[in-house]
Amino acid sequence: MAISGKNATVKVSVDGAAFNVVQDLNEATMPMESDNQDISTFGSDHVKRLQGLKDTTFELSGFYNADDTNGQMAIRSALVDNTALYVQFLPDGTTGFQQEVKVASYEVSAAVDGVVEVSIELEGTNAVTLV
Repeated sequence: MAISGKNATVKVSVDGAAFNVVQDLNEATMPMESDNQDISTFGSDHVKRLQGLKDTTFELSGFYNADDTNGQMAIRSALVDNTALYVQFLPDGTTGFQQEVKVASYEVSAAVDGVVEVSIELEGTNAVTLV
C-alpha cells in the first residue's frame, strides 16, 4: 500500500528521549547500506557474501528556519559543539527509524530569485532501531 509523503516527519533529540519535529523540511532520505564482503572460493559457481558493517545516513532538505531552536538549530549546534544528537525518521508520520547520529554537513543557501534553503546530512553511529 502506498502512503503519502506529505505525512513524513523528522524529529531530533539531544538526549534520545524528548524528540522535536524539525520544521520546514520538504525532503528526507534515509539510505541504509551494508558493506557486504565477497567470500567466494575456488570452484564456486556463484558469489557468496558475508554481511559486513552497516551504515545509515539521513539527508534532509527544506527551508531554512532560524527560529526552529529545537530542530534545525539543535542540529547546527550538534555540529558546532560536537554534542550528542538522535534522529527519528517517520515516513508515515508515526512509525519508522531512530538512530544516534553525527552531523556531517549543514548547508544554508540563498539566491536572489529564490528562498533561503537548508541541506543537512546526518551520519548514523550505532544501530538503527525501529519506532
